[in-house]
Amino acid sequence: MKNATEFAKKFKSFRRKLPTVEVTAREQGVIGEVIYSHLLWNASTKQALSAYKKLIEAAVDFNDLRMNHVYETVELIGSNYPMAEERAKRMKAVLNTIYRREHGMHVNSLEGAGKREIREYFDTLDGITPFVSCRVISICYGVAAVPVDDRTLSHLIEQEIVHHASNIVEVTSWLGRQVKAAEVCEVHVSLHSWSEDRPEPKQSKSAETMTKKKATKKAASKKASRKTKTAKKSVTKKKVVKKNSATKKKMTKKKVAKKKTTKKKVAKKKVAKKK
Repeated sequence: MKNATEFAKKFKSFRRKLPTVEVTAREQGVIGEVIYSHLLWNASTKQALSAYKKLIEAAVDFNDLRMNHVYETVELIGSNYPMAEERAKRMKAVLNTIYRREHGMHVNSLEGAGKREIREYFDTLDGITPFVSCRVISICYGVAAVPVDDRTLSHLIEQEIVHHASNIVEVTSWLGRQVKAAEVCEVHVSLHSWSEDRPEPKQSKSAETMTKKKATKKAASKKASRKTKTAKKSVTKKKVVKKNSATKKKMTKKKVAKKKTTKKKVAKKKVAKKK
């Protein structure tokens, strides 16, 4: 992330103002945390808890929940749920990938695994977001990874806690270096609570200027490409005209030469007759 040292000082003072929230893990273990994390991504804690309760009560077990069609999951959590269809698709893809790897709805293969292996396991699950991956490995396995979703990132940019050109991967990695491993979960829940209590972030001036600059650059490049295309067309036309004129001249020369030869032959024939 750009100007990381400067923003590290800002984050240190900002962290003191964050609300204190208790960290609670799901009783259903790792798979339960995977499902809840999908529901919490770009949503509030209240929404996620309500939706999680509906899903657990409606399913016999996790495998039953995995087998649900996307539209069935959307109906359970509510079509008005933020990004309902996308999160249902992602959750189904992640659960299916875990099932294919483990031949069941559990993560037994990670018992005794190192933190790097754990991170790689979850990062490579089909359809998973950085938020869900970081949240599961931090809460369930103690990996130093601070989950950040799109809404939290927008608020951090708006408050100038991180650089305006930062993306989720950069901020997640940067925050992991600012927080001790034992405090990751505490910071995550506090940060998410702070984010969900804030109104929808407005686009900052710096972000607006960046988008305007990008738009003008694109327009300029399009104009330049159009000019070059027209210039190429005109050059090719000129070449074609020149070629056509040259061929015409050659044709006329050939015709004149043919006429002269025919005249000479006629004259010779006349002379022969006179003799």
